[in-house]
Amino acid sequence: MVKFYFDPEKCDLPYDPSENRPTTCLKCLEVCPYALLMFRTMKEKDENGVPLRYDIHMTFKSYANKYCPDCLKCVEVCPSQALKITF
Repeated sequence: MVKFYFDPEKCDLPYDPSENRPTTCLKCLEVCPYALLMFRTMKEKDENGVPLRYDIHMTFKSYANKYCPDCLKCVEVCPSQALKITF
């Protein structure tokens, strides 16, 4: 069973409101061979409308056991060690 953990306290993703997403890093999303990771903003926003919280999560959790190649590339590429995957 694949379990994905993301620690937003460790992840440093400066958010760019003009892009409506972080514009730096996201290396974990880029390196996943099956595009199983996704970025999303949470509902809390500051006075300028910039999200205060964000999340990186595994899409299609029900299919993660089938499609996750167990390569751990996302964990290895994370500069802040904010990701953890267990099997």
